[in-house]
This record gives sequence, C-alpha cells and structure tokens, in this order.
Amino acid sequence: MSLSFDSFATSYDRELKDSLGPFCNKNISLFAEYKIKKVASSLSYIPANILEFGCGTGRNSFFMQKWFPGSTIYGCDISEKSLEIAQSINPAVHYDKITSTTDLSRYKQPFDCIFVSNVFHHIPFNEHQIWLDALYGILSKNGTIFIFEHNPYNPVTKYIFKNSEIDKGAAMLYPSYCYKLLKCANFAKIKRKYSLFFTWRNTVLEYRTIILVVSIRSTILYAGRKK
Repeated sequence: MSLSFDSFATSYDRELKDSLGPFCNKNISLFAEYKIKKVASSLSYIPANILEFGCGTGRNSFFMQKWFPGSTIYGCDISEKSLEIAQSINPAVHYDKITSTTDLSRYKQPFDCIFVSNVFHHIPFNEHQIWLDALYGILSKNGTIFIFEHNPYNPVTKYIFKNSEIDKGAAMLYPSYCYKLLKCANFAKIKRKYSLFFTWRNTVLEYRTIILVVSIRSTILYAGRKK
C-alpha cells in the first residue's frame, strides 16, 4: 500500500473533508450512500452476502445495512485501527484484517457481491492483477464486483487527488487499464459508468439536484460478473 492507514484511522474523515477544499459538499456520507444506492439499483438480484474490500472505518458498511437489509455484510482491510472503528460503528458487520491475497481464502462461502471503493489506486500497480484475480476467486457464480475509482480526466478530481494527504504516493487508474484488469481476471459483462460529482446539496430537492464540474464526472464505476 502507498501509506499506512493506521496513522489516518482516527482522522481519515477529517482529512477527506479537508482534501475536498471549496469544490463540493463536505458531507462525505452523501458520497458513500450514493455509491451504495448505485450498486443497489444496478443489481437484478438480492445478494445473500456482500464483501467490501478495503472497508476502512466502515462508512460504506453503514449504508450497506440500510440498502441491503436482508444481506450479510462483510468488510476487510489492511488497517487494524480502521477496522476497530468500523466494528464499533457497525457491530452487526463481520470485519477481518487482511494483509495478502492468501488471507481471502479464510472466506469459505463465495460472495454474491463485492464492493471496492477507491482502493486500487492505493495498491502498487504490480499487485493489481493479483488482488483482482483473488477477488474473482471468492465471488459466487454470476456474482458481481463493483469498483469505484477516480476519473483521471476530471481536472478538479486531479487537483484534489494531487493535494490530498491520504492519496500521497497513490496513482489514479485510467479506464482502459481498469477494463484490461477485469478482462484478464476473467470477468464477463464488464461495464463502465461515469458517476456524478456532487458540488452542493439543495435543501429542497436534496441531492437529486447536481452540478457537474466542467461537465466531466468525477468517479468511474466498473462492474463485472463472474462467469
């Protein structure tokens, strides 16, 4: 990994808010719930279980329980301190520390859905395929993986990324590269969707009212299904 997230465990949310600067709403929970809702609306089935790979302090897990009330939620991360915070926030979620791909073998049951949000840009490029292959291995047949990554073509996203303390040493992934990773991992029905960038929230229309930064969306969602 490009940095030790144990050192950011207690300050991660603050660092993330600070990195956004004047460009968007500082309510980072909006971003988390938006992604989970995006996944929920994309699935044609109700997953029995969901794994969040790189769950951090559990912000996404919180909304997974809301939007997937009938699913068993799991989370894994390399940061033990982040997992302690996540467990205190979401006691019903099953969390595990992982440090290598072999740790994923502890999951005896395959997952119907795997969720990965802004994780791969923190993993060294020479390990990307290894991790994605391992995630493919623990996905159930016809299960779906959802990967959110920053859009490297959005100038505001690039500025935020460059000046973010939590992204020091990281590198953004380009769409063609992500598609190739999924293809090489044997995923089928690979899709790429550009997600919206929230710059402000209208108190009347809530976050259905969205302004796009220079008409380029800030996040890319990649999805693939196991054959």
